[in-house]
Amino acid sequence: MDSNDVTNLEKLLPLADKYGLAYVVALILLIILIFLLRAIVRGDLVPRELLDRAEEDRDRLQAILDKERADFMAPTLEVLQRLKIDHIAASNGNDEDRGG
Repeated sequence: MDSNDVTNLEKLLPLADKYGLAYVVALILLIILIFLLRAIVRGDLVPRELLDRAEEDRDRLQAILDKERADFMAPTLEVLQRLKIDHIAASNGNDEDRGG
């Protein structure tokens, strides 16, 4: 231990004697917990390189899913477009409302 640690320990020991060791340890753990939560919120605990790599992987996988979704939905879109064209052609020839 260096002199800084010894000085900090000398400051904490009178508090432990006055208030009890459990309260001092609880206070120290609370401070450590606050710093950890702050680091998690700010993103300091995750290296930026790992976060960037995870975002790139997510974007790449999302592009693959979008392509698969488009390929899967293409036949349905064709049917709907044909129905729309048929409906437009039918409504141009006959203006009466069929109730549908």
